[in-house]
Amino acid sequence: MVVSVEDARVPDAQPNLEVLVGTYEEFNLGFRLQRNVEGGLIFVPSFTNHSHCGSIRSVATCKQFLASGSTDESIRLFNLKTRSEYGFLQQHNGTITCLDFFQQSYLFSGSDDGNVCVWNTRTWNCEKTLKAHEGGVTAISVHPSGKLALTVGKDRAMKTWNLIKGRTAYVTNIKAVADSVKWSPDGTIWAVSINNIVNIYEVKSAGIIHTVDFKTRVNFVLFLNEDTLLIGGEGPNIESHSVTHRKPVSQFKAHEKRVKAAAITKLNASEELHLITASNDGFIKLWRIPEIPGEPCLVTQVDSTCRITCLSVWTEKNPSLSVQKDVKPLSAEARSSSSKLPIELSNPEKASPELKSLLKRKSVDKKTAIVKTTSGPFIAEPMKVRDDKRPRLTFKEKLTA
Repeated sequence: MVVSVEDARVPDAQPNLEVLVGTYEEFNLGFRLQRNVEGGLIFVPSFTNHSHCGSIRSVATCKQFLASGSTDESIRLFNLKTRSEYGFLQQHNGTITCLDFFQQSYLFSGSDDGNVCVWNTRTWNCEKTLKAHEGGVTAISVHPSGKLALTVGKDRAMKTWNLIKGRTAYVTNIKAVADSVKWSPDGTIWAVSINNIVNIYEVKSAGIIHTVDFKTRVNFVLFLNEDTLLIGGEGPNIESHSVTHRKPVSQFKAHEKRVKAAAITKLNASEELHLITASNDGFIKLWRIPEIPGEPCLVTQVDSTCRITCLSVWTEKNPSLSVQKDVKPLSAEARSSSSKLPIELSNPEKASPELKSLLKRKSVDKKTAIVKTTSGPFIAEPMKVRDDKRPRLTFKEKLTA
């Protein structure tokens, strides 16, 4: 298939998409899609993070967070709204091989220790540890309903999990170590890749309905819809296959070297699908995918200068990041007797009814005021002087020249 380069103007709306990749060099990199002066689309570096001390094997995103798993056996969390590190999760005793968010509620992580951990994204507690596969978990995929999950591992088995009861529902011997597993958008079929073979299963019969021989090792499997499957691997080409007709539909050259990872997304409210691909040579490309079997159009590309291992896409409803606003005082400033720092005060007359009732108490000092913050107004009182009769802890420091 001939690949064309798109030379069209983008819609007036600013694109709200960011590509996040993990690398062999232990970096998390971000590239935001923006418009240039000519009206076209370009990738602009948005952030770089080097929190891991091992190569990154998996990344996943939800509405607010980026999670990355590494060979250092930890999961790092980043707040994409505030652009800051949020913390890390450490429950596994092996390389983090796969991560998968279910909506905004749970994060599923798989590791070489053979376990799958289920993390609550509100408290970030590990609510359940599933003993999945001996030798390690290679991939996990959560059903769109959230009631089922599929895992494959080095024990040559594929397990179907009942997430409501938190236990195994079925175990299928696939007689080989699978590299990936992926549900379709509606959850009626799923695909499992083993070396250069992709087996497609259906839920009704729980059996294989189609097999694709990709000729080279498969690195990723994506569903455009319930009928069309995209496959990329160690070669530079990406193929699309029809599940219904059991035959290949099209093929195009995406990169000069092997295609390591890819993702399907939409730009703004456009219904037209776009494909983002990443190669081991460091290039990230955005493709416009027309109706199959149409020719793909290269929209833009960027060289990350790193060896990319995994990829995820983050979109936000409002392209402008939510930055905490400074508190704007409504009246003069006051000083506490025990502190030299000025306190910005708001107008007490505009306080909430709950705070007005609190201000009526007799013990309120004249210097007490209502401080208005982004989280709401609260009562600020001067600091009390410590009672000298109470025992104190003293620390003797040795001065060094």
